[in-house]
Amino acid sequence: MEVSESITRAALDTLSSQVAILDSEGHILFTNSAWGVAGDEAATGTGVDAEGANYFESADPTADEYAADAIEGIKAVLTGDQDVFRLEYPCHTPEKQQWFMMRATSFTLGDRTFATVAHIDITDRRLAEIEANENAEQAKRERRNLEHLLDRINGLIQDITQLLVGAVSREEIEEGVCERLVEADPYVCAWIGDADFPEEHLDPRAIASSIDVALESTDQQLGEAAGNPSGRALVGEELHVVQSVGDDEQLDRIYGHAVSSLLAVPLVARDTVYGVLTVCANEPDAFDEREQVVLEAIGRMIGNAINAVESKRMLTTNRIVEMEFSVADRSVFPCRLSADLGCSLHYSGSVYRSDGQVQEFYTVSGAEAEAVSSFADGVETVTAYRRLADHDDELLYQFTLQHSLIDTLVDHGAVTQTVTSENGQARFTVEIPQESDAKSLFELLSDRYDRVDLVSYHEHERPVQTRQEFRTDLEQRLTDRQLTALRTAYYSGFFDWPRGVDGDELAAMMDIARSTFHQHLRVAERKVLDAFFEHQ
Repeated sequence: MEVSESITRAALDTLSSQVAILDSEGHILFTNSAWGVAGDEAATGTGVDAEGANYFESADPTADEYAADAIEGIKAVLTGDQDVFRLEYPCHTPEKQQWFMMRATSFTLGDRTFATVAHIDITDRRLAEIEANENAEQAKRERRNLEHLLDRINGLIQDITQLLVGAVSREEIEEGVCERLVEADPYVCAWIGDADFPEEHLDPRAIASSIDVALESTDQQLGEAAGNPSGRALVGEELHVVQSVGDDEQLDRIYGHAVSSLLAVPLVARDTVYGVLTVCANEPDAFDEREQVVLEAIGRMIGNAINAVESKRMLTTNRIVEMEFSVADRSVFPCRLSADLGCSLHYSGSVYRSDGQVQEFYTVSGAEAEAVSSFADGVETVTAYRRLADHDDELLYQFTLQHSLIDTLVDHGAVTQTVTSENGQARFTVEIPQESDAKSLFELLSDRYDRVDLVSYHEHERPVQTRQEFRTDLEQRLTDRQLTALRTAYYSGFFDWPRGVDGDELAAMMDIARSTFHQHLRVAERKVLDAFFEHQ
């Protein structure tokens, strides 16, 4: 079938690209219907009646920087110097951005050479390339920012960790942490406050700032209603962030225009809150998710460090406060046990398991073993229990507890000396390092438990006993036979593993019956352990 010119024209008119046929002099012999309708007049030369016009003359190189390249490329194709010529160029309008690619190829009919010039819309491709390049640049910027953030955070964590490991007091921890935070951009202020519960406000304990900030305790109210992020973080025991301080008149009044965003994180260790850390930055939106995770972890580190130094201070201080208080709250284990069974309890000590649960030892009087077991089975906070001894109408039990008042006392640096409980009321005697800690502890207990009453309160010096004094005291507790049995067993390797001798051989050494030897040895061991644990 012979393809007529009308069919060829109709086929070319279906194309969205602009197509023109030029002779060797640049005259436009033919255009399709798309020519000159896509806003491409500058490079296509469609400002004049296209067919019959000279493409080379209608394109103005002075008005279009791409026109000269286009004309030179088409001529190179017509002369045979180049098989194909391509040129990409922008052709924007006030309404939109657009790009085209001009493609020129040659063909011959007889002894004449012609050029096919097509202008193809590549706007979608160029927009996609621009978006991809912008995304790549954004990714590079984010990677650089992340690398900078990681370097800054790693350095900050290392500095604070080193401080916490070497700190010997709570004041050193609080002041040192605030100073190191302010040294890191973009932080300009950091302070730590603790609760003054009777006044219902935060009392600033340490502050470091590179700007003028005058914190007043009355400005830092506690609780949700106060609208203060530091107070809410302390009471709610969760992190609070304000990404734009300028939107909050109260915070702007407290911190001034130099602070643009802030974060408050509670200092928590073993369910005990030791205060709140507030960090201020001089730019908005400074605390993204990564920053929040790091500062929340630092808050836990600070809480654990304070807990450690407070516990150590209790063990090393000579001047202590002895406080006796009573509590009648069924959530307290000894209160509930004595109330439900009508019995009395005496505390014998406690130890911590590897999972953090506390094991408490109680001597129970006036209750049957079956009743105690049935009671323990019905208490959710008791995860395990065991009867250890049964003698003289007294039962010695070990209870493993999830939540315990004794655990709370330990968290606040208090050492429990005695606990007794009858008729649903328990009486605790504890030792605390300082007067301020004792007051804070009693306020906490009154706030957390029902019917808490102060029974006695006094300060005294804890006697310092030398190693020789301890040994002399221990020897005075032991009878000659007990001391001889203990020394004989020790030097003969009875306490080694495997044992060097057995009980029969040791009894023969002392010329006594085996049962008598073991009786002396067990009593001696008990007295040694009594003396040791009395000094803990």
